[in-house]
Amino acid sequence: MKKKSIIALLVIIVFVLVGFYIFQGNAALEVETYSVIEGDIEKYVEELAVVVAKDAGGVYTMAAGEVTEVPVEIGDTVKRGDVLAKLDSNHIENQIKQLQAQRRLIAAQYGEATKPIDSKELQKLELEIALLEAKTKQTEKTVVNNEALYKAGSISHQELINSQIALNTEQNNLQQMRLSLELLKQPASKNVIAQFEAQLSQIDTQIEELKSNTSDFTITSQLDGTILMKEIEKGSYIQPGMKLFDIGNTHKVYLESDILVSDISNVTEGSEVKISNKDLGIAYVKGRVKKIHPQAFSKISDLGIEQKRVKVEIELSVAIDNIKPGYDLDIKIITYQKEGIKLIPESSRFQMEDKDYVFIIENGKAKLKEVQLGIESERQVEVISGLEVGDVVIVTPDTDLEEGAAVKTR
Repeated sequence: MKKKSIIALLVIIVFVLVGFYIFQGNAALEVETYSVIEGDIEKYVEELAVVVAKDAGGVYTMAAGEVTEVPVEIGDTVKRGDVLAKLDSNHIENQIKQLQAQRRLIAAQYGEATKPIDSKELQKLELEIALLEAKTKQTEKTVVNNEALYKAGSISHQELINSQIALNTEQNNLQQMRLSLELLKQPASKNVIAQFEAQLSQIDTQIEELKSNTSDFTITSQLDGTILMKEIEKGSYIQPGMKLFDIGNTHKVYLESDILVSDISNVTEGSEVKISNKDLGIAYVKGRVKKIHPQAFSKISDLGIEQKRVKVEIELSVAIDNIKPGYDLDIKIITYQKEGIKLIPESSRFQMEDKDYVFIIENGKAKLKEVQLGIESERQVEVISGLEVGDVVIVTPDTDLEEGAAVKTR
């Protein structure tokens, strides 16, 4: 009896094992599937772009000095000619005043040198000369008499010397007066006039130059727009050539993007651009590549790697209300498009012996199919041959999956 029980138990175990293996052989493997569709595919260069204001420009100073007034702030709207800042120009004004005083002095001297002869003054000088001539002749007689008296011992030697000194003084005065009379009768020479006129012209030039420089001490806007950047405050000291403001038209913007040299060969002017930004709620606004700059430049990536890039400018097809200069946007520059083609997930294909294959589901079983594939993008790949629209392919097939295995959609 005990022996029969053991045999019966072994038979039950065999039946259980056989049933388990039969069940396992007939159990379908759950797989993720995808139906071949007809759609469009595109290749693109993906980058970041920055919003730039059109008609933008920097405002620089040509003068040095202390800032005395800054009547504008970032975000203010200004017109061409509006005052943006003023510098201290007192030292310029003082120099102008000094030159003006110097000019008045030279002009007075010039006037004296070129004024007409005064006949009364001429008559007065001639009379003074006649009187001095008579006096000199009398003094000459006195000296002759004193010499005789000195020889006779009637006067001292000092008295003789004094009379001789008086005669020399009168003779010198007479000579100076005669020279003055000659100068008075003659007009100023051409050389003297030329010297005065050259001095006056030089001072006038210096004054005009200083006055023109005073305009550099009032900084004005050269265009209509919005203040985007301000680098100065009241009381700061600036130097010539320093950038003070950035001004731009925030209502008219475009995009700039730095494209890797390895990608730029596929980009052309006129290429379609798709623009987006999740944070700003922008979903694929269209644009066009307007300009590709002619020269590459070096740029350090976020990882610290030096890269060669080329700047491109992108115009928007429609205005975007909620963007401002300096914003970063995501762009896709379309380099290749193909429409009405068969598409499958890139993860459904695999290679064997340098050929592409997929598993499709046919009558509940996995069937291996060789396929010819084209371009791939966005995790999709073009099917040139081997599949038809509606075929069901297995996505990411297990490496142990074999042709003929029972499968079902997960």
